[in-house]
Amino acid sequence: MSERRACLVRPWRRAPVAFVGRVVAAAILALARLAATAAEPDLDEEAAFQAAAAAVAPSVVRVEVAGVSEAGLSGPAEASPAAGPSTGLVVGADGWIVATSFAVPKDVTQAVVTLPGGGRRVARVAGRDLARGLVLLAVDLPEGTSGLAVPEAAPRDSWRVGQWTLVLGRAWSAVEPSVGVGILSATNRAWGKAVQTDASVSPANYGGPLVDIAGRVIGVLAPLPAETAGMTSGTELYDSGIGFAVPLEDILRVLPRLQAGETLAPGILGIGYASRDPFTAVPLIATCRAGSPAAKAGLRSGDRIVEADGRPITRVAQLRHVLAPKYAGDAVDLVVERGEGGERVAARAELVASLPPWRRPVLGIVPRRTAARPAGAAPAAPAAPAGVVVDWVWPDGPAAAAGVVAGDRVTMIRHRPAGAGEEGGTLEVADAAALGGFVGGLEAGDSCELVLDRAGTPATVTLTLGKQPALPPANVPPREGDPEAATIERLEAAEIAKPAWVVTPATQPETPLGVLVYCGPPGAGAGKGAAADEAARLAAGRWKAAATRYGVAVVLPVSADAERWGREDIQTLARSLDGLRLRRPLDPTRIAFAGSGPGGAFAWLAAEGLGPAVRGVALLDAVLPRQATVEPTEPGRSRAVVFGSLPGAAVGRVDADVRRLDAAGYPVGILPELIGDALPAETLCSWVEALGVL
Repeated sequence: MSERRACLVRPWRRAPVAFVGRVVAAAILALARLAATAAEPDLDEEAAFQAAAAAVAPSVVRVEVAGVSEAGLSGPAEASPAAGPSTGLVVGADGWIVATSFAVPKDVTQAVVTLPGGGRRVARVAGRDLARGLVLLAVDLPEGTSGLAVPEAAPRDSWRVGQWTLVLGRAWSAVEPSVGVGILSATNRAWGKAVQTDASVSPANYGGPLVDIAGRVIGVLAPLPAETAGMTSGTELYDSGIGFAVPLEDILRVLPRLQAGETLAPGILGIGYASRDPFTAVPLIATCRAGSPAAKAGLRSGDRIVEADGRPITRVAQLRHVLAPKYAGDAVDLVVERGEGGERVAARAELVASLPPWRRPVLGIVPRRTAARPAGAAPAAPAAPAGVVVDWVWPDGPAAAAGVVAGDRVTMIRHRPAGAGEEGGTLEVADAAALGGFVGGLEAGDSCELVLDRAGTPATVTLTLGKQPALPPANVPPREGDPEAATIERLEAAEIAKPAWVVTPATQPETPLGVLVYCGPPGAGAGKGAAADEAARLAAGRWKAAATRYGVAVVLPVSADAERWGREDIQTLARSLDGLRLRRPLDPTRIAFAGSGPGGAFAWLAAEGLGPAVRGVALLDAVLPRQATVEPTEPGRSRAVVFGSLPGAAVGRVDADVRRLDAAGYPVGILPELIGDALPAETLCSWVEALGVL
């Protein structure tokens, strides 16, 4: 059904699937009404839709990037990433038009605007709203022009969930706008930056208006990301019945700043939470970036945020709804509870656009892997004392220089600021996660004091934090175990057509394992039959000794296509890891991906897809894929990256990738040159063990 036809039919008539959950009789009745009346639309309803669209149409323009040059209108030019025309909305009579960054990407400074009357004008980019993906265009109007038609904004207090909405676009025709119809599905979406509609929203009408039945503009359609569903660009949702619009009232509020040429960036507070659950987790600060707005406001690791801008806060999601709509330069008033007594401390932080790349600081100790038990289960033995037991010390690291030895228990850490009058933080260490969170809020070069329990005798040492090394030390302490006792099996599950193989060392069942996902040639291990299984087991057996020595489960995924690794393999890999977690507890600090050749590029893309859970990526005889994104590191979002090249391999792109990653704050290194086709099992498994450094 065309968008124009959709405006003549009630939403239940074009989407009967919404009634499937009702009783069968009601569904049959609805379908019968559809068949009987589809050709006879409600004329009053049709007239209302047409009137609302007509009221706003004079303010809807067509926006194109292809065909414009620095000199103005031109012939063919390189197309924009939008791959075609899109839509814009007039917000100022003297030539101000809002479009989206999808239509006018960040590296574009001009666009062509086709006005409702048919005239084509060159528009310059005047300002950008990076938080909402909007662009303000300025068009110089011909002399004698009376001005562009500015639509009326629908006041926020007039919105009602379930009310009629229309979406307009001019991508298909500069003469007559396309129209889609739906309802207002929700408000306060995209962490408070948008409203939601079920009308058809696509690249054709991004930048166009979301209109109420009275012909007033509720908002501007934009491809905002649905982060909680794993969608980061926003374009994944188009024509899905889920579309977002930035409220026009919010745009008008910052319009003077955009007209003045500002780039409005999302505001950053500079904290990391103790939990990665954005919905139900308590807003407990795990890390507070040195020099960040949070740190300057006096916030500390261990503080629990209980109020933001006068609103009570009990969950991370509530705090995000306060912070996400704000821009850099905006302030937020916070109240935190501190310490066991719950002292309430008020603070005001001024948000910033960016922070320097975070380079993870470390003490140079590797904690002992602690046995896990089900939540709520009673311990089989008396609870171990609080603190972190040192399993081994990084050679030549800060802790080694300070005299820390294996077996020491870290019970307390104090930050000792260099500046006179500065107040440092103190943490009673409960576990490795708490200690890591405290250290993550500091910087390499900061001075810390560790309180230790050394075989029942207290000791105190002072050390200077270093940067996380990318490569493992030469002699990582091995674990005891029989390699022949390691198991080799498939990670089978009902929804996985080609399950991965896994090599699991024989350790205590409750001891968490590190994980190395190794992606070899596409199609390896994919054969059927006893002979193919035996060949796959033989190949997997090459990992048994190293897996046992360092307590690492090695996952060997199988590509869906024998010729290539594809994005569909990422979801299969995620399900495989979920299956492994059901079998054995995994150490979240020691999960890494590696691969050679095409498998190396895929390892990076898979790590991107699985997010912060992946703590390291190794690319052997491979470089970063061209579509790779390298976001600046921050607490909770960083990983070690290592490259390894075969003799004679080109090193130019590897060097460029190393510089790119280092500039973004990643610990990055080069493995020793690989010899022939030797599998670097020992190096990679020891590297996974070393990722647990604090």
